[in-house]
Amino acid sequence: MDRRAADLALARAAKRGDSDAVQRFMERMRCVPRILAALNRRTGRSLGPDELDDLAQDALAAVWAKLGAFEGHSALESWVYRFCLFELMNAVRRKRREPASPAALDEAIVPAARTAAEIGLAETVERALERIGPPAADVFRMKYFQGLTLEEIAARLGRSSNTVKSWYYRGLEDLRAFLEPALHEARPR
Repeated sequence: MDRRAADLALARAAKRGDSDAVQRFMERMRCVPRILAALNRRTGRSLGPDELDDLAQDALAAVWAKLGAFEGHSALESWVYRFCLFELMNAVRRKRREPASPAALDEAIVPAARTAAEIGLAETVERALERIGPPAADVFRMKYFQGLTLEEIAARLGRSSNTVKSWYYRGLEDLRAFLEPALHEARPR
């Protein structure tokens, strides 16, 4: 069974209430706080640690509510990434609408200006990962969104380290080709 089919089976079993599947699903969802933290860094650390903890719970609730809609077209973590991005952007927007002191407004100007460009770049990276597809995209997501080493990824996928490294380095070349134009546009002039 390929990775996406296994993720689909896991999602369906968890949604049915299979306790083993729910446990494995929740283990996989440990990526949510890491994804949110990475997105938060890209937005200039708009949210504090307590806000991120609350946001992780909100994202997990949204993922669970929509789990029945997961169709297995991508890795489970890729699907969850979009929920995290949506929840973070909503939280950042809500926070910006809150009344702030003049000093806080001055401190918010630089991160707010960077937010749009960096989130746009994050979305560009996600589109590039979708274009290169599995297995290389799955390896990148596990390495950069979940913080796993290539050896840990190999163990999780049940493949040799050399195979995973091969996917990673081939995918790196493909990503570079997709992202160089976007990176060139994002550089300050």
